Amino acid sequence: MSHILLATDLSDRAERAQRMALLIARETGSDIRLVYAIDADQPSAMIEAQRTQAQSMLQRLVATIEKADRVACSARVMTGSGVDTAIQAAVDDETTVIVLGRHRRRQIRDLFLGGTSERIIAHTQTPVLVVRAAPVERYRKLLFATDLSDESLEMAGKLATHPVTAGVSITVLHLVGTEEQSPVAQNQMTDRGREALLADEKARAAQRLERFVERADIGPVSQRVVADPRPAATALIDFASRAGIDLIALHPGKATGVEGFLRYSITTRLLNSSPVDLLLF
Repeated sequence: MSHILLATDLSDRAERAQRMALLIARETGSDIRLVYAIDADQPSAMIEAQRTQAQSMLQRLVATIEKADRVACSARVMTGSGVDTAIQAAVDDETTVIVLGRHRRRQIRDLFLGGTSERIIAHTQTPVLVVRAAPVERYRKLLFATDLSDESLEMAGKLATHPVTAGVSITVLHLVGTEEQSPVAQNQMTDRGREALLADEKARAAQRLERFVERADIGPVSQRVVADPRPAATALIDFASRAGIDLIALHPGKATGVEGFLRYSITTRLLNSSPVDLLLF
């Protein structure tokens, strides 16, 4: 049976993710599988102590969820060469989504290796839901940010039926003229020249977006093309705030090499600063 994989460290930080996972599970009839991850890079005695304590706490949490929330629940303690590896080891073919809370950042390690969320997103084929806001109800308004790529098209086709997004109101947004997209040559253009270039680009993008939505076959959606010279993450967050969006979905792509670890990507910026939840396919 399909299930939601909820990663928890049994801290207050994980409570928001747990609450949202329960909201989704109750409405979709999904089971919840809790996973507590232990980093194997520490003395074996510490690992066993953590495992014993976690298993005891998880047993109590499973009993509470099944009795109070009436959701089928199970739990596992996983060990791996990093918390992200341990969490990914708990994923199977029946996992519909991995639910994560805001993780505690370790500045030096995260600078070179990326945070836990970034590493899971980079290496899993399963959708990842990062819960940042305090849940009060299921998602109602989804902002799907697309670059009009084939990978993004594949993701769009799943939105209407995925347990997290089925039934929500969808706005499909394509950004043009962002800081990441603008060529250096634009800096030498006059204001009028830049405006004319952006207007032309926006018109052509609107036609491409319309064809994209038709190919995606996701039903009635709102289509928007926005020209914004700011960083893409900033533009997305601003649009979401003004439109009352409670979930942003996007396909982050798969960065590789040194640049992939050091680049301050759109996904990373959103993970660090978005006030609303994120769904990444």
